[in-house]
Amino acid sequence: MERKDLDIKGLLIIFLATTLFFFGYQAYLILFAPKETPKQAQQQTQELPKEVPNLLLGSGREAQKPQHIKTYDFEKFRISVSEEGARLVSIYDKKYKRELITEEEKKYGIYPLELFTGDPSTDQLLNFSRYEILQEGNRIRATLKGEKLQVVKTLEYKGDYFKLELRVEGIPKPFVLAGMRVKEDEFYTHAGPVLKIGDEVQRLEVKDLKGKELITGDIKFAGEESRYFFKGFAGSLQAVAIYRVGEGQDSLMAVKGENLLFYAGAKEYARLRNIGLSDVLDYGSLKLLVKPLFIFMHWIYEHLHSWVISIFVLTLLVRLLMFPLTYKSTVAMSKMSELAPKMQELKEKYKDDPVKFQEEMMKLYAEAGFNPMSGCLPILLQIPVFFALYKVLTITADLQLAGFLWVHSLAEKDPYYILPLLMGATMIAQQFISPSPERTQNYMMIITSVVFTFLFANFPAGLVLYWTLNNIFNLGQTYVIKRLTGTGKKPQPQKKKDKKK
Repeated sequence: MERKDLDIKGLLIIFLATTLFFFGYQAYLILFAPKETPKQAQQQTQELPKEVPNLLLGSGREAQKPQHIKTYDFEKFRISVSEEGARLVSIYDKKYKRELITEEEKKYGIYPLELFTGDPSTDQLLNFSRYEILQEGNRIRATLKGEKLQVVKTLEYKGDYFKLELRVEGIPKPFVLAGMRVKEDEFYTHAGPVLKIGDEVQRLEVKDLKGKELITGDIKFAGEESRYFFKGFAGSLQAVAIYRVGEGQDSLMAVKGENLLFYAGAKEYARLRNIGLSDVLDYGSLKLLVKPLFIFMHWIYEHLHSWVISIFVLTLLVRLLMFPLTYKSTVAMSKMSELAPKMQELKEKYKDDPVKFQEEMMKLYAEAGFNPMSGCLPILLQIPVFFALYKVLTITADLQLAGFLWVHSLAEKDPYYILPLLMGATMIAQQFISPSPERTQNYMMIITSVVFTFLFANFPAGLVLYWTLNNIFNLGQTYVIKRLTGTGKKPQPQKKKDKKK
């Protein structure tokens, strides 16, 4: 069956090629695309290398474990502060039930809120001397008085974040440590240093860092991020120091600045938006589509308090917007069924002349008013929405807590693979309600459905739920259109013609 006409098989090839292109493009961006390194960082590292303080790693600090610890319980967080250095040795996010101080930080004995001036003896004194720590309501005040210096750290709980006020005497303004990123399943998202310089958010790869990096400029925020969590500072940041530690797989960040806002917790949009840190969310290369889609879904969630309903509303809205195209596509497929007998005749007549066969097919399409692309266009237009939603569901921390029947988290895969199987079944069902006149095309679509079932098996359950609902709505639309237009009964005359033959 050699021919070059643009029929259903061609449309299927276009759809699969486009899908593979988007998957390939995303994989390229994740795995191979060159990462940006801030120009300011490169310039300032060369000009001011001595400004990056040493963290005293390998100097025996690892063995100096915190001994005197005080724990403070707030509404959303529970923190523990060691009297030695007034350091945060535990930060527990109650809502997400996650400890944000990593095992690596405990191993190295290096914790958030440590201070570094660049002078080893001074830094040893600042981070391992015992502070006097007092609680005043939502404020924790830690004071260190020495012969030639005085340090007062005031950490104030503000609901979604902490405000850090630092007053020092007898020493230069120090760097304050933010800590290391929370370890979790990254699922092809960025993990490592992230900062905003001017209006540009920059995400650095740990493997591209040298031993120590210094970044200066108009820095709005800086910290260490993982898929769902962020630890860092915002405010008037004068400089950011980034360290590559361990076997080169981890990084630490410290900042120097005024009016510091310290955030350690989930990258929940409602929290970040209220404190001007919404840019911490990684919208990816499709930001122009992902961000408005995310905000729309979050708006529904805020009003209806259900991510499942949010996904349902989005799916319904997409299907309503696609209805005119779906209508044209269904009618076009019906016309294709009507043309099947004539197509078979042309195929037999010009079986040895594929060029002439294609010309006659184009004439046949024009006479019947059939547009081959109309059957594929609705699917092609949904692909960007699909990938945008894919990104939304991989960065939305709230989805960790959103379940659906047997699925405990929409951000994770279906543990029993019921949704992927249901999705595959609805894809196959579409072939029965709107079959192609050629059996080979139906077989190809069924094989494609099976492939997609395996492909989606490890995708976030929320994404599979969207595609399943989309298939169900599409089945309903196709059924209604066929009932209204009566096109569902038109393939019957083909059998009569076959009998005459």
